[in-house]
Amino acid sequence: MIDFNSLELVVKNNYSFVGIEKQGNALYFCLPKGFADNILQLNTFASKRDLFFLLYRIFNTFKEVLVEKGYLDETSKFGVQDRDGVIKNSSGSEIQNSEDNSENIFYSKLDIIGQLLNAYDEPKILALAYRLGKCEKFDISQIHKYLHQAVYLPNHAAYVDQIVLPRPVVQFESADIVMMYCYLFCEIKLQLQENVSGEITALAERFRQHYLGSQDSLFDEQSHEQILSTLKDALERIDNNTPIKDFDYWQYFESIELFLYGDWHQADNGEIWGIKEFHSVWESMCLTYLVKNVDSSELLHVDFCYINTQILAKYNLSTKTLDLSSIFQVNGSQLVPDAVRFSSLISQTKDEKIYRIYVRSNWNDYGYHTIISGLGIDEAKIGYVNQLTSIHTFEKIKEFYKKESWSIVINSRLPRLFYSFWDIPDQIDSDYICKMRYFNHLFYLALERRIMHWDEFYKEILQPLGVIFGLSHDDSRANVFTHSLFRGSTQESVAKKFNLFIERVFLQWKEFFEIIDIKYLTSEYFTDSSKMEDIKYRSVRKQFVYEHLLQKKLERTNNQFSNSSIRSSFWIPSYRPNDLDLLEDGAIFMDGYIQLKSVNFSVLAKSYLS
Repeated sequence: MIDFNSLELVVKNNYSFVGIEKQGNALYFCLPKGFADNILQLNTFASKRDLFFLLYRIFNTFKEVLVEKGYLDETSKFGVQDRDGVIKNSSGSEIQNSEDNSENIFYSKLDIIGQLLNAYDEPKILALAYRLGKCEKFDISQIHKYLHQAVYLPNHAAYVDQIVLPRPVVQFESADIVMMYCYLFCEIKLQLQENVSGEITALAERFRQHYLGSQDSLFDEQSHEQILSTLKDALERIDNNTPIKDFDYWQYFESIELFLYGDWHQADNGEIWGIKEFHSVWESMCLTYLVKNVDSSELLHVDFCYINTQILAKYNLSTKTLDLSSIFQVNGSQLVPDAVRFSSLISQTKDEKIYRIYVRSNWNDYGYHTIISGLGIDEAKIGYVNQLTSIHTFEKIKEFYKKESWSIVINSRLPRLFYSFWDIPDQIDSDYICKMRYFNHLFYLALERRIMHWDEFYKEILQPLGVIFGLSHDDSRANVFTHSLFRGSTQESVAKKFNLFIERVFLQWKEFFEIIDIKYLTSEYFTDSSKMEDIKYRSVRKQFVYEHLLQKKLERTNNQFSNSSIRSSFWIPSYRPNDLDLLEDGAIFMDGYIQLKSVNFSVLAKSYLS
């Protein structure tokens, strides 16, 4: 059993082992780089427990990727490669502060949790609780299953002497050793935030009620010592009262015994549990996040070495904004940047918001009721396709969103059935663009489809909606878009507003290409003047080559991307448990030419494990 109070938290910057190691009589819990500023806050039983199980889940997820990719023997998924419990993966990865092409080495020299989880076999567990026995009673509905055992009479009738049916068998060990296993299994699964079947949960609860008599947790600081002592007594009692011990009994007994009595202090000095070369895990976490969360059309390149194939499927199916295949080659050698993304204006301004809208007035635009309050905008109008007169847009929106008193809560973008229009101010920030997106402002649709010219906007967006300027209110071609959203507007006035909007937006926001390099290094490393030559040799020169090759590609395209800027960023780890943002600007590096971005480990882990 792990005594989390005995673990001493450390962050070691000279090598990339993450896990638990033993030096003398002390156990050190080596946390990833970026955790150093939070050591004091994390030095509690609960924090160390939560971090251990979080890393346990991350390592298992990473190991599954290695197995799927063929970097790790599949037998290692549930076991180990040698008698010391060490699994090696020689897939080859660049390490900035160590030797190149090192192995990923998993340590589990005292596999306290893994052995218990690996013993799980639900059909066997349920079978042990209800052994099969011979029964003299016949269930005629099941007789067809036993015809192969029947005696056939001369008249071809089948005679069945006995059948085997489930029945409870009195056996102390089957009921108790299995229930004890189920209790420990459920306790661990609770910490791993994983579900357990109802049958196993019921067996665990039966054990809790019979032996523990309380709802205290094995992994709670206040109760773990008492619960552990009670469990050890229970195991001894079960073992002493078990007359027949078969293979199944020993399988569960040994996994329980190791879990309760296993002590990492008994191990030799060195790495006991964890992974060496955590940089590969960090790269897998960062790139998996990008594939999951960035628009696949704008993620132009990604190193898929440590990304699950299933996650990559969606990425591979998308049409890219710009094809970068085969551009990263120098003298016949293939270079592999971690990721290249196109940061469009749309991706820079996406955000999650909540708006509450109201009916502003009974204003009647030739029968169309479209004016909405709550957006802080005068004359904000929303209409929908084939809108009927005398029925306010508000009533239609209620079909899709939650209603609170006199308002509607808009917590996601309106369906494309709805469109809006209002005059755009001179200053437009990202919150304003988000508002336009949520309510399908017609000008925002132009940004989304990269329409920059009025003629194309009118042809591709306004005409399909039936917008015709200059119609009288009694014209049969009138609709909500012509006679409410654009009431009193001429084609020339709307065209002027559209052109000003496009000009303002692209003056305030610049689209760019970003070359991302995942670094398992600290901010202090990059700001240490004594390491500048090493940084240039290992990181900066390579980044310049990537930028040069991408620039040549953009120059050849001769389209809207030709003049787009190129930026480089290094993603380095940080730990900000109370911050919901993934990225934060780091220290100034190379006068800002290459951006250091601190990546929040807690946010990244949630995405990686989801």
